[in-house]
Amino acid sequence: MNQIPAGELHPPIERRAAIVAYRNTFVTVFDDEVTFADGSDGRHLRIASPAAGPGVVLLPLHEGSIGLVRTYRYPLGAWQWGLPRGFPHDIDPLETARAELREELGLTASALRVLGDFSPDSGLLAEKVVVVFAEIEDIDGLPADVLEVGDSRWLAAGALWAEIATGGIDDGMTLAALAIAQASGVLPMSPKSDSSATPRVEGGATRSDKGGDEGT
Repeated sequence: MNQIPAGELHPPIERRAAIVAYRNTFVTVFDDEVTFADGSDGRHLRIASPAAGPGVVLLPLHEGSIGLVRTYRYPLGAWQWGLPRGFPHDIDPLETARAELREELGLTASALRVLGDFSPDSGLLAEKVVVVFAEIEDIDGLPADVLEVGDSRWLAAGALWAEIATGGIDDGMTLAALAIAQASGVLPMSPKSDSSATPRVEGGATRSDKGGDEGT
């Protein structure tokens, strides 16, 4: 497969007209008129937020444990465990983080820090979401939004990774935020991982790169 050199990249889809199909307080849905790379005309869906700031996913941490909330996800028709998150309240993601922390856990952070951002669905959503690390000293609180949050709990990192491995936590925004948090060094690696020991299969047996070769 021939790759296009970085200096020659150009958008293969050109927007000819932005067509609003639906809007409400939280989102605007566009059904844009576009021209594709082969010259053919068509349409492309695009969902954008009318708010000025970004949405936020929070990573609340208290004495080594991560705060999770259980919320009902209407599109899935199911309850999900995940990190607190929400639509923008302000252009400043830290203000949105403070608001979501109060709404979903009833807590106040002693410190907040932006870890990074990610694209939750770049094929459809025209927005990025910011990941905010929140240091929590006191976890005695009740969520302000009792209609949205059904329950909450705090998991140590090892228990968190174990639940992810078994499918107990499968919310995509939560998984993306945890990956950024781990890459940023604010969360320990999975207990099963060891960056100094990379397994490899050799001659039908699994070996490790850690240390010298045995039996030589």
